[in-house]
Amino acid sequence: MKKIVSNALYVLFFGFTLTLVIACVLLIVNISNGEGQSYHDIEAVQISGSAEESASYRAVTVKVHDNTTGGFLPIPNTYGYDALQQDNDKQRFLYSQLMESVYSVSDTPDENGHYRLSRIRVRGRHLTEFDIRQVVNAFISDHPEYFWIENLFGYAYSDEDTIVEFYSVLSASECNRYIKRFNSHIDAILQQVPDGLNEYQREKQIHDVLLGQCTYKTGVTTTADGWQYFTAYGAIVEGEAVCEGYAKSLQLLLSRVGIPCVMIRGDAGGVAHMWNAVELGGEWYHVDPTWDDNDTEGNISYEYFNLTSDAIGRNHTICENIANLVGTEESDRIDPLVRYNFYVPMCNQKAMNYYYVEGTLIQQCDAQTDELLTQVIYDRAIAKEMYIPLRFGTQMPFSGYINKLFNESPYLFYICLENVNARLDAQHKIDMGSVSILKNEADLTLRVRLKYL
Repeated sequence: MKKIVSNALYVLFFGFTLTLVIACVLLIVNISNGEGQSYHDIEAVQISGSAEESASYRAVTVKVHDNTTGGFLPIPNTYGYDALQQDNDKQRFLYSQLMESVYSVSDTPDENGHYRLSRIRVRGRHLTEFDIRQVVNAFISDHPEYFWIENLFGYAYSDEDTIVEFYSVLSASECNRYIKRFNSHIDAILQQVPDGLNEYQREKQIHDVLLGQCTYKTGVTTTADGWQYFTAYGAIVEGEAVCEGYAKSLQLLLSRVGIPCVMIRGDAGGVAHMWNAVELGGEWYHVDPTWDDNDTEGNISYEYFNLTSDAIGRNHTICENIANLVGTEESDRIDPLVRYNFYVPMCNQKAMNYYYVEGTLIQQCDAQTDELLTQVIYDRAIAKEMYIPLRFGTQMPFSGYINKLFNESPYLFYICLENVNARLDAQHKIDMGSVSILKNEADLTLRVRLKYL
């Protein structure tokens, strides 16, 4: 009797499986681990075969515009797309389809609470999970303006086709409202960039305006704590973001004023981190807007403004370039959640570093230095500048400059301050008791911070 029941169950199981295959309704679904991921660690979810028939999509009528001001031409970001394998047309096809799907969003959530973007079917092509992840990451890296894309996707196989489904954190009607606010805030920021600024000045102006209105959101580790903190929308509209939101915003805004900018993934301080690289005058530099916004009193710093690869590498670790991960026999076994970059430029120049553009070079500590510092301090005080950046030569050890200026008689810097204060009116006088310095011996630089009475 037991044997008969066992055989019957076996026949039923075999028949059921065969029916599914013959009917071609079997969707082979791969689901990744991903709980507790940051926004750029895209998670895969299961999609059902009947979902496409029941879903209805609505066109998002308000588009994220690419307006600019001051006659600056916007720069398109294509570093992610360019990094996709040129012989892998299925990846580039999916990328182009996502560009259309992003404005086709359902107005009602599915059974899991997600708003679907219209499904994409890649006919006659098998895309692996890593293939799809690479496309999604490339798209997001190129287009931080599409802030509503959720950090997950679904995929399945039907016959020879790959079906891919993306999701939005907002419904179609909500997208229209949010995009209007987004466009308005971007316009307001760009209007603060005066005509005629050079590349460095434009970069600094955008950097300062962004950091002046955005605050780092503490206590946030995943999108479960709030999707907006990981997006340009959170930084630009709501004024709160984590490093990813800062990096996406800086990339978006700089591209609007004609400055090429990419996002760089890596680690800093032992945790996952994201910052930027910018191209000025044909040379690339690292800039970390998050770490420039970490002053406890809310002041903007420039310690991570246009650094070389060596300088940023002292406390930042850059993730591998995707070009070094694919195209080998091992690429099929890459962890789908591995973090990588699409373009990592070599940054080996200092010409556009904050201290080289705005800093005063001190070679000797003599009468000429006295005159030079006095004039520099006076000019900065008249403009009510907070910082006086200095960089030093190699005629003496770094400690020698520090001692002669601040620690040993005649305390040259403070003498200069006294002379300047004697010339200033009451509205511009410097608080002599609140002067502080930040030293960087590795780069032979120093920043003096001033406060005014």
